[in-house]
Amino acid sequence: MIIAVTFDGENNELWRRAIQTASRGRNKLSFIEGTVKRSEKTIEQDFSEIDAWNSANSMVYLWLLNVIDPKLRLNMAYMETTHEIWEDLNKRYSDANLSKIYQLKAIIANCKQGNLYVGDFY
Repeated sequence: MIIAVTFDGENNELWRRAIQTASRGRNKLSFIEGTVKRSEKTIEQDFSEIDAWNSANSMVYLWLLNVIDPKLRLNMAYMETTHEIWEDLNKRYSDANLSKIYQLKAIIANCKQGNLYVGDFY
């Protein structure tokens, strides 16, 4: 298992951060981010590069599936690349945090010490 955190739909930020850190440590973050693209097959090309990409992508793909709650895995089972899984989860679950982020920023902006704003207090 790549990380001890299992994605359950509620812990998106913690899970994403853990996956990014673990993948960076294994030099595989580029597969998740989609910066390493699969080569197109040509007649003259040695297929070892394509095979190496497929092998690494499959490994990272399984890492991701193994740390996603089984109830959520079915949605990802037919995606071909780790980047597709990553983007799909990002679209589905990160927008839910925007309202929480706004709420926290509003609370911080209205933070007061007694009758004084924090800036005036200090």
